Amino acid sequence: MDQWLEKKELPHHFISACGLVCREGLVLLMRNPLRGWELPGGTVEQGETIIEALKREIYEESGILCEPERLTGIYQNLTVKDGYGPLDGLKIPPIVNLAFACRYVSGEATTSEESEEVRWVTPEEAVRMVTHPLYAKRLADVLAGGEGVVFSSYEYDNKTAIFKTDERI
Repeated sequence: MDQWLEKKELPHHFISACGLVCREGLVLLMRNPLRGWELPGGTVEQGETIIEALKREIYEESGILCEPERLTGIYQNLTVKDGYGPLDGLKIPPIVNLAFACRYVSGEATTSEESEEVRWVTPEEAVRMVTHPLYAKRLADVLAGGEGVVFSSYEYDNKTAIFKTDERI
């Protein structure tokens, strides 16, 4: 019998989406105050599709409207972690993040409450700027292109990512 049925606890994950927006050979990055440079994106809200969340989060964080063109990766965090800020005292469930390659539609790069800086950079600059191990992996995977979708599962302790699965499917 499934463990969650025995315990009467439904399994749950947060779902999030991020996107690498491309425009004339440049890619869009944002600088988060906690994690540094990363791809824009965020959590899917109740009643929202993943694609709606992707577009909304990218727009809210950067002022850029985009269209997703291709799913590039699925990243499953297996770790429950302690909440921080407004989530202090709560446990944050594992997150499943979907990464997309996106096409620029319109807008000017602007900051928000979630982004200290927003910048168009070359792919090579992006690789040097994104230093957080989880976001660097997502960036490398989307830049690599190729057939299929990358699937990675990992445990993360806010310093080190231990990948359990990392394959193209």
